[in-house]
Amino acid sequence: MVQTCTVLAAAVGWKFPATADERYPSFLANSGAEALSGALKLARFHQQRLLQRNAALPDSSVLFIGDELPCGFAELETVGNGTDSGPAGLIPHVRCCGERQVLQQLEDPGFLPAAIVLSAAELCTDSPLMQLLPLYQQRGGVVIVRLSAEDLILNADDTQRLVPDILVFDDTLTARQVPFGAFTARRALYGSWMTGQLSTFHSTTFQPNTVSTRHLLRCLPNLAPGLYVRVQPELDLLLRDHQALRRTFGELFSPSLLRVICAAGFAEHDVTVHGHYVSAGTRRLFDGIGGVACSLRGHNPAAWPDELRGLPQGGIRNELGRRLLALTGLPRYVPAVSGAGAIEAALRMALTVQFPRTHVIIMRGGYAGKTLVALTGTERAKYRERLGPLYPHRICIDPFAADACDQLQQAVSRFPVAAIQLELIQGVGGVRAIPADVLQSVATTAETAGISVIVDEIQTGMHRTGPFVRTSQTPLRPDFLVLGKGTSDMLFPFALTVYSERVHERLQHLGSGLPDRLQELYGYETGYRAVLNTLRRWEQQPVQSQVETAGARYTRELGRRLQLHPRVGEIRVFGLLIGIELKLRGTLTARLGLKPAQLYLLRMMQHRRFPLLMGYCQYEPHILKFTPPLTVTEEEVTASAAAIADALSTSQTRLLGCGLQSLLRSRR
Repeated sequence: MVQTCTVLAAAVGWKFPATADERYPSFLANSGAEALSGALKLARFHQQRLLQRNAALPDSSVLFIGDELPCGFAELETVGNGTDSGPAGLIPHVRCCGERQVLQQLEDPGFLPAAIVLSAAELCTDSPLMQLLPLYQQRGGVVIVRLSAEDLILNADDTQRLVPDILVFDDTLTARQVPFGAFTARRALYGSWMTGQLSTFHSTTFQPNTVSTRHLLRCLPNLAPGLYVRVQPELDLLLRDHQALRRTFGELFSPSLLRVICAAGFAEHDVTVHGHYVSAGTRRLFDGIGGVACSLRGHNPAAWPDELRGLPQGGIRNELGRRLLALTGLPRYVPAVSGAGAIEAALRMALTVQFPRTHVIIMRGGYAGKTLVALTGTERAKYRERLGPLYPHRICIDPFAADACDQLQQAVSRFPVAAIQLELIQGVGGVRAIPADVLQSVATTAETAGISVIVDEIQTGMHRTGPFVRTSQTPLRPDFLVLGKGTSDMLFPFALTVYSERVHERLQHLGSGLPDRLQELYGYETGYRAVLNTLRRWEQQPVQSQVETAGARYTRELGRRLQLHPRVGEIRVFGLLIGIELKLRGTLTARLGLKPAQLYLLRMMQHRRFPLLMGYCQYEPHILKFTPPLTVTEEEVTASAAAIADALSTSQTRLLGCGLQSLLRSRR
């Protein structure tokens, strides 16, 4: 991963000699569209900072030079004609413009768009716009340049004086064989983006990803030999010098994440992962996070390459479709490269088939991802601040309120609702299950009003809570079912949006090519084979009963050990999706302004007999979250439950000592 960031920083200097004195740090994504979404977030975030400084009237507009948005970037194509035409996009104030139109707008001293996006090829012209862009940057505007592998074959002319603020890369750098995307930005922009809680501001499930980054390094000598020769000495140094590796990680990726790694004791040269465990030096920790519900059988299954090669050469997608139909009741699917991307696909298709209905009902506590379109279904305000305007037609109801069903009925009666989007168990929102009466109301209302239902099973699907999808145990008959995390088998970034025949027929009637474009963009053969391999393998083992049995054991063991614990509130176990709510108000560590839940997690990592990794819910960090591999053994259940209980019994003074030790490690 650090080598990949080094390559991207070198690519900036390779193409833009005027940046030679500055190293651009990077944010890794899963696709060019995700990276572009992150770049726009950063530009708008920067613009909001300008507003705070009373700069000259910034505007949230993003202007793409050209006739159309890049393929796959949040388009919701116009369908039909006349008054039946559908909307053109899901992100307000993002539009395409010709150079002359942009020039006319920039000549207005009161107009300062957040960003101007253009391709590397468009930089080669000596047009008036190219001469005006540096002046636009001086006023506080952001220039975003999209680079492909083809653009890296030759370095730029030394006379090129433009210094882009952000550069966006796509999967041409991996020869379109595995998912990849990234954006890299001037440190003045990136530095404010990567502070404190913003250090994972744009992250998606599968990034950084070893498969993607390793494959880029393999492709680089053939795709851009000149750049490779230039950067190879530094890449070799990173393999030999661990201090250089650590320093470059902080410089080009994330200084805050580096501090977390050091505090946790993982800044070692020999950290490895295999099966259910992570090893760092002589320490061996049970991985109870596993990519937050990604882990089916642990890390790096040795047989995986042979398993994929053993699948038939043809008919993979057809067989996968037949199996998904049997497991979900839905006959159609499109690929994605992250859970956020799969949510975006569901939203785009739902709004297309439901036009002219425009509104989406979401749930309080819901989380759908951090890309600009997926944020439609992400309720928490902190992930949306300084990024707007975002998709405006959303209605949030509280599924845990006594009048939740009434809220739903009122929303449907007042607004043209196209879709209802929900998680059955809110993973980020506290491992809480949506009440049964609310699910029944959603099912009845959607059927009566003809509203599309989008069920997000990214964390609950793939047998995480027992059945293949939890929807099968509810009254819901969704039009869209979103699968992710476990679809990766902890190796290959992949997700799926499964949808109904009536959606398919409506898309065909409208002449929509959206499913075909998603297939073209994200239909990686290895992704399909990885999912199919998992489904075939599960035929040979009773995975549902295994998960339900392990979940029942955790319920017994945690309940027995923590039932009377003064710091433990509710324990919520849904198969192998587990939440433990802590009561931390008034504790010594909390009064000192520390984060006691995270200190408890450090204690779990330091457990003498069975050290383990555990996480917490992003919305509610006082709720711990545990998602062990689906193949967890009976002995591991008992040992991990004991370690969790022991750590939670740590005194406040010992927690303070633990925190101090971690702080010292993070500053070494």
